[in-house]
Amino acid sequence: MAARLGIARNTVIQAYEQLLAEGCVESRHGSGHFVASILPSQTSGRKKPRDGLRSEQGTKPARLNQDFAFVHPQFRTAIPVRPFRTNIPSLDPEDLRPWLRVHMQVLRDAARYRSHARLMGETDAIGELQLRQAIVEHISLSRGVRCSPDQVIVTAGALHAMDLLLRVIAHPGAQAWIEDPCFLGSLSVLRGAGLEPVPVFVDSEGLNVAEGRRLAPNASLAVICPSKQYPLGSIMSLQRRLALIKWASQTGAWIIEDDYDSEYRYWGKPIPSLQGLDSGGNVIYVGTFSKVLFPALRVGFIVAPSELVDPLIAARALSGRHGNAIEQRVLARFISEGHLGRHIRRMRRLYKARMEALLHHAKRELAGMLQVEAADSGLQTIAWLNDGVDDRSVYKAGLREGLELSHLSRYCIDHKMPPGLLLGFGAFSEEEIAEAVLKMRRVLEQQPN
Repeated sequence: MAARLGIARNTVIQAYEQLLAEGCVESRHGSGHFVASILPSQTSGRKKPRDGLRSEQGTKPARLNQDFAFVHPQFRTAIPVRPFRTNIPSLDPEDLRPWLRVHMQVLRDAARYRSHARLMGETDAIGELQLRQAIVEHISLSRGVRCSPDQVIVTAGALHAMDLLLRVIAHPGAQAWIEDPCFLGSLSVLRGAGLEPVPVFVDSEGLNVAEGRRLAPNASLAVICPSKQYPLGSIMSLQRRLALIKWASQTGAWIIEDDYDSEYRYWGKPIPSLQGLDSGGNVIYVGTFSKVLFPALRVGFIVAPSELVDPLIAARALSGRHGNAIEQRVLARFISEGHLGRHIRRMRRLYKARMEALLHHAKRELAGMLQVEAADSGLQTIAWLNDGVDDRSVYKAGLREGLELSHLSRYCIDHKMPPGLLLGFGAFSEEEIAEAVLKMRRVLEQQPN
């Protein structure tokens, strides 16, 4: 064949070897090579059947877990970020220059001290010790969390932390309290773990513990955002915090405290964590740096009671083996050298100015159509539409104007709320906010009264 085609003999040999590897030919000892009796194209090359249809009579397509089906669009995000996307901090490179400097210092030190193998290799599933020590120091001062570095497990963000926790503490079929309205990611991980979510109404004092006791007194756990409820922004009162801890202590339930963006508080001191009030070891604290610094960092953490640490490390090893040692080392130095504290103070001023710009322009342009509340903390705030306006219709109309509006009804499970929108302001300059408010006015003017 090589002579007939005028090519190298090795090329022909390699072609036969590839055909053998792909199953297109068969090699018979003493006889030669033959076309395979069943070719791959006969089994894998068929036209894919349409969703929901049987590929052929007598066979059924594989089925997916419907508990996760609804959540897919939530995590498909457009690029670039458009007003008023929520949960996004400022992505201005100027704000991240200190991070870049520390990143380069870590790499230079690795070269200087010939520690590349440690930096580029595998790390412990629990996370880098330097980072866990820095996290303990930071959250003990800023959030009143009581723990040691041995209780901290580094994760790939807050949702990853919740997924790990539920692998360890969830019993399929058991009930779990969840705030209503709620963060949809939390609802998804509960359903994905086979739990029965029990929606508990949220008001200005946070989750209504008395209603939770009435609906599901023997629930196995509760997932809450006590320092800033998502999406309403309410702060759980001390009375309800103590009542929640008492319920968990009496029933042996776990409480997962999602503390997603309480670092940026604009008035007064940050609200102490629920974990700091708990003496019985029922509260598991979950934090993240994705909101404090930037989303691509994907570093979160769990502060767990001692008996959960080893099972969580095992779950962490199975779900991703370990985190990025370089990013963890950079973050550890960023915290311990005081850069994080300075970054938070600087960005708190910036975000407060952006929030006030949103309030100013909304009051001037949207009066009578939208009432925007002042946020006590965080990167977004709630805004109320007039009665009778469909917030889902406003959301769709906003997309056509280049706006990303989160409608409040999206986050509701059982309890109906007045029509509203969740408006993120952290990632947008005051000029962008002013322009977006004008677009919002055009959207609202088109809505039926």
